[in-house]
Amino acid sequence: MGDGGPIRPGSTGRSTALPEARLMRLAVRAMVVLAAGTMATGFIHWRAGLLVAVLTAVTYPLLGRDASRLPAPYGRGRLLRSLERAGYRILPDGMSRHVAVGPGGVFLLETRTWRHAVARAPRGWLIGGVPAGRVVERLSRHAVRLEDALRLSALTTVPLVPVITVGGRLPEAVMRAGRGVIARPRGAVAYIRQRPAVLTAEQVEEIAARIDLSTRR
Repeated sequence: MGDGGPIRPGSTGRSTALPEARLMRLAVRAMVVLAAGTMATGFIHWRAGLLVAVLTAVTYPLLGRDASRLPAPYGRGRLLRSLERAGYRILPDGMSRHVAVGPGGVFLLETRTWRHAVARAPRGWLIGGVPAGRVVERLSRHAVRLEDALRLSALTTVPLVPVITVGGRLPEAVMRAGRGVIARPRGAVAYIRQRPAVLTAEQVEEIAARIDLSTRR
């Protein structure tokens, strides 16, 4: 279920990525490359312009090779899109949180800790110098409030699972802390994508609609 049990292969769902969005991203990248090359040509020399254009173009695939090592918004955006391709609806919840709703359940993604390294301390684990238990407890309280506000219990018995993304090395790909999950960005996305299906397409759409309505108020 979506309660953060052992990782098992699950349904990947259908892709929701729009071809228009991909074309738009490619068009924007092409304009950035062209603009960078043109500026360098005007200020320096055509060879410098060509070099800048090539380096700018090469930067995009390099950024995409290991998004989990990159700070937001680059890595975060790419990994969130991978959830969308797996049939998840991604909805914003404030400036640094997102709610992922899909076949495997409902997940509250805390991305403000994206660049915070997890470390082992004598009294337990720390996330950015803060006890991991405190970080998980804070996000879990928010998850409960969100569940109540959306009245999720009327739609499904699957709990909303807090997922905290961190940097640094972890002893396991995914760590459990209470009802929460701690993982590196790519590990968190893999964990969610591998959840067995527990929600129908109708439930996913209804929950996503409630979240969208809540954020518009």
